[in-house]
Amino acid sequence: MKIVFHTDNIDRIFYSQIIHSHLGDVAYANLAFWNRFKKVRDSWTIHIHPAQDWDGIDGRSDNTGPLNAMIPHGVTGEGIVKAYVIDVDDKGLTSLQNFSAILHEVDHMYLIATLRGVRGTLRNDDLSGNKKGMQMNVSTQEIHDMQQEGKMYQVRAWINTGTWWKKKWTRYSCIALNLPEFVKNYN
Repeated sequence: MKIVFHTDNIDRIFYSQIIHSHLGDVAYANLAFWNRFKKVRDSWTIHIHPAQDWDGIDGRSDNTGPLNAMIPHGVTGEGIVKAYVIDVDDKGLTSLQNFSAILHEVDHMYLIATLRGVRGTLRNDDLSGNKKGMQMNVSTQEIHDMQQEGKMYQVRAWINTGTWWKKKWTRYSCIALNLPEFVKNYN
């Protein structure tokens, strides 16, 4: 899995650390899923763009344009994740908002890679306009249901807030969908 930054200001190492910490939590929850993901992870690329680069198209012809280009969000397709973030060097509120969008898309990626072709029934109306009871891929259904149900957990990581030669390790946490709990209980 490759992470490509198209931003000027965000701390690339910090963002990579949080993405990998979240994936580590998911891997620890279900090693069999992780082994499936490992087989295809090199075919995935995560692109992180400034929010103002959003072109209004999310990959589906019937759902374009309603998102505010200045709010962190993203879209995931086959082999590619595109996250649009606020391009500010910040380890506070802005990064929390950015990680909410990035990790949501990383969760889509993980389930596409591990549960390809598995279908599920949406338990709730979602923010994309899909309605409760619709059949769709679990990679969309479960992520959007967890979001609507507020199933979250804290991603915790030690990050370097100093320099590379004078490290200062700080505990950082952000919120992500509770994908570790889902994969732990998935048969």
